[in-house]
Amino acid sequence: GATAVVVAFESAGHVAACLEALRLDGVLDIIVVDNNSTDGTVELVRQRFPDVVTHVTHRNLGYGAAANIGIGMASGDPVVVLNADAVIEPGAIEAMRARLEDDRCLGCVSPVHVGNEGHLISPARDFPSIGVAIADGTMLERWLRGSSVFRAYYRKDVPMNLPPHWLDGACLAFRSQALNEVGGFDAGFFMYSEELDLQLSLRQAGWTCAVEGKARVRHAGGASTDRDLVARERHFFRSRYRLAGKMWGRSFAMYLRFLVATINLVRLAEQIVKLPLTRGRSMRVLEARRIARVTVWQWFGWRQ
Repeated sequence: GATAVVVAFESAGHVAACLEALRLDGVLDIIVVDNNSTDGTVELVRQRFPDVVTHVTHRNLGYGAAANIGIGMASGDPVVVLNADAVIEPGAIEAMRARLEDDRCLGCVSPVHVGNEGHLISPARDFPSIGVAIADGTMLERWLRGSSVFRAYYRKDVPMNLPPHWLDGACLAFRSQALNEVGGFDAGFFMYSEELDLQLSLRQAGWTCAVEGKARVRHAGGASTDRDLVARERHFFRSRYRLAGKMWGRSFAMYLRFLVATINLVRLAEQIVKLPLTRGRSMRVLEARRIARVTVWQWFGWRQ
């Protein structure tokens, strides 16, 4: 049977629904790896789900490193790695397991994501181009979101029968053999891009991935990320630079850091220009301060 590895951090408001859904789907082997939460997540799990294996880290190790601990403890196949705010629908685990069993080339399978209003969202992605690496997460994305660069990344114009390069990961079912071959997640990614990097490694090792249409998952999104927006941006771009270095080399990663830092200066200037407007001024001041902190980090503190 499958082993479910749930990575939690300050997840007391969501983890119970995640675990209850796994139980309803017949998953008996569940491991929760908690990144040293302080909101009662661990106490809740141990009280309401005493048969769930709980491992608490000594500090917040990040998503990939915590997932690796659970993967190392897992005995089942496949190993299903979930966010603590992901709730699977009945039949999802079996559908993904069967898909992996039917296609021995698959290393990873994802369920279809269900949006807040019930609409279906595909987690299928193509690997980012240099254009996406530059624009994603910056102010350039405002104007380029509908461009061919981003349409290719989100597979808007790609035939459905062509397998994706990677899967956006709120819930991912991995073949144990595939995980063992590549060694799991790169713990150098604290948050963001860790599943992209892992699936890049899987593809380089000859494994493919797929979306299983019979499986569904609902994902709250952002429930376990840092509430500090400045810290969140730092994590995002630090991971982006690491991924860029792996995909295109260290020189490009350095160039990307400089380019993003320059774009952030323009973003800060734009916000400062808007400050004299009276309507919503207090919010603009807070936003300008946040952008300024990120900009200073982009230029001087990105190694920290």
